[in-house]
Amino acid sequence: MSKIVILGGTSEGRELAEYARQKRIPVVVTVVSEYGEQLLPEDSCVRIHQGRLDHAGMERFLIEERPQLVLDVTHPYAREVTETAREVCSRLGLSCRRVLRKAQHTSGESLVEVSSAAEAAAFLAEREGAVFLTTGSRELGAFASDERLRERLYARILPDSKVVAACESLGVRGSHLIAMQGPFSMEMNVAMIRQTGARWLVTKESGSRGGFAQKLEAAVCCGIGIVVIRRPLREEGISLREALRLLDEFAADEPVAGEPVVRRVSLIGMGMSGRHLTMESVETLKSCDALLGAQRMLDAAAEFVGAVPRAARYRAESVLEWLTEHPECVNAAVVCSGDTGFYSGSLSLVKALREEGFCVRICPGVSSAAALAARLGCGWEDWHLASAHGRDVDPVLLLGEYEKVFLLLGGMHAIRDVCLRLTNGGWGTARVTAGIRLGYPQEQVLSGTAASFTEYAGDDGLSCILLERTGTVPEYLPDDIGQEGKDSYER
Repeated sequence: MSKIVILGGTSEGRELAEYARQKRIPVVVTVVSEYGEQLLPEDSCVRIHQGRLDHAGMERFLIEERPQLVLDVTHPYAREVTETAREVCSRLGLSCRRVLRKAQHTSGESLVEVSSAAEAAAFLAEREGAVFLTTGSRELGAFASDERLRERLYARILPDSKVVAACESLGVRGSHLIAMQGPFSMEMNVAMIRQTGARWLVTKESGSRGGFAQKLEAAVCCGIGIVVIRRPLREEGISLREALRLLDEFAADEPVAGEPVVRRVSLIGMGMSGRHLTMESVETLKSCDALLGAQRMLDAAAEFVGAVPRAARYRAESVLEWLTEHPECVNAAVVCSGDTGFYSGSLSLVKALREEGFCVRICPGVSSAAALAARLGCGWEDWHLASAHGRDVDPVLLLGEYEKVFLLLGGMHAIRDVCLRLTNGGWGTARVTAGIRLGYPQEQVLSGTAASFTEYAGDDGLSCILLERTGTVPEYLPDDIGQEGKDSYER
């Protein structure tokens, strides 16, 4: 018997299932398609029921499972399933809780709200231009049935062969089908809008989990119209965070007999200032049962975690010591400064944890290199990345070898010190762009020559700089660089 039934293969449903797996809570998760089944691996705690459940099927299924709790985590637009689950659970005397996906505000001159896919199709049939549909395959028929609209449709659907075949049967095929699994970033949505030449984007009010904000932002960026299909009803229920807490009440006091407890540790890159977290990182923090890291990072992450144990530990040996002393913590998170993949001490922690049998996942943050490039409105693919934070580097030699050098600063290497060495080494005319306290309220981006920064005193160690060559290569550079190499350094 499963303690809990989770209705819906949505991202929230998958997160609840994974949390149940970690807590060793028996659950069965319902998904409609084989593709949804593939996204959720089964084990002794998590079982998958694949297939659509009508009223009779739902009743048979719940009688057979006899769950202590039913969590309805179906899509906000799956109104029929929600109503069926509520009615059947009420008749069978089962506890059923609806898990809500938070709605997001919609507004704007180019935005039109409609109540159904049919209303959206009727509206667009009277307009010109290609239409980018991000509502999935189920509503495609409402649009494809109108001959005035069919040839202008570009539909983004799940990468499932049955779904593709169903769309093709409606006359939408080939380059007019984009079979990809989300969620999608704003940049990806922009790329698809431009690739299709869309004049309109159609979306449901699907909330943050459905990438709603990223779709709207992309449409506004591209200057196209937006058609939003409103949610079919306003519901009452609980949040995902409340559902996770509800699962805790069903956690087993002891491990499942014969099976070792899998202890997981997630390394969270907090990015600049500890505030540049990805959505994946925030969701991971919300579900952890212990939080470790430097105190500054613990403070920055506090709003995303509940009343879980916290420890100011970040070095590998002290983290392992704490985890050993607290075997009840099976899903810990360690918050790390900056980007986990850029001269980060987190990699030594990964090695140590894996050697001790922990399952380790890394969630990177937004790096200062990416952020500085964004502030400057340029790419950073041609930068040579290096760190002077706790490391001894020679900026003169680096700039002699690479045309653009990004340096992470800190400790003994401040902006003034680096620029003094550059100036004394013949690179006083090099262009220096400094990102000071990026991501903090006091953020500054300053630019000038290396010589102009030799007396700068505003750096408190939380800085990074971009060095760019100007002028001629200093004569003292290694002879083996050759005259041709020296000439290439001149602008």
